[in-house]
Amino acid sequence: MIKSFLLSLVCLVLLLCSCENKVQKAPVPVLPDAPPITTKTANQPIQNSTPVPVESESTIEPKKLLSYVQVAIIPIYKDWVLFENGTYIIFDNIDTIPDVQKAALEQLKAYTPKTVLESNWDFTISDLDDTDGWSVYGNGYGIYTFVHATELSPGVSPLQVGAYAKTKRALDEKSPKILFISSKDGIRQL
Repeated sequence: MIKSFLLSLVCLVLLLCSCENKVQKAPVPVLPDAPPITTKTANQPIQNSTPVPVESESTIEPKKLLSYVQVAIIPIYKDWVLFENGTYIIFDNIDTIPDVQKAALEQLKAYTPKTVLESNWDFTISDLDDTDGWSVYGNGYGIYTFVHATELSPGVSPLQVGAYAKTKRALDEKSPKILFISSKDGIRQL
C-alpha cells in the first residue's frame, strides 16, 4: 500500500515537472481606461430652481388624464390612486386598506416637503412609449407625477420636466383632490 502511494507520488511529480516547461505564460491584460466623467442628469436635485407655473389652460381634463396615466402605469399594477394634477400613488394590495382615500392622503402628506431643502429631492424621469409624456418619480415610495408633452414647450430639458412635475405635485399636496381609485375590481371615479 505504501509502495503504491509512493509510486503514484513520484509519477505525479514527474508529470508536473515535465509540463512546466511546455506552459507558456500569457501576459496579463491591462485594465481599460476609466469611464468618462459624466455631468449631472435628470436623476439629480435641481439647484436654485424657481417654481414652474402650472397654467389652468394647460391642465388636463380628468378622463384624458386617466387614459394617459393608465398607459403610464405598468399593467401588472392595478392598485393606484390618481390626483387632480397628475400625481398618482401605486399601492401594494389596496384591497387590504380599509380607507384608501385616507391612506393616499396620509402618504402624500408624509412626503410633503416641510422646508426648502426638503423640496430639493431627487427625481427620476421615465419616457413613456405609448403616450406623449413622462412619468416622474421621487420623494416617496410609489408616488409619481404624470407630465404630458403638451404641458411644456417642445425640446424641454429633463430638469424642466422634473421641475414642472414637482410643481404639479406641490399643487396636489396643497389641495389634494382624488379623481380615481383603481383596484383589481376596476376604476372608480370620485
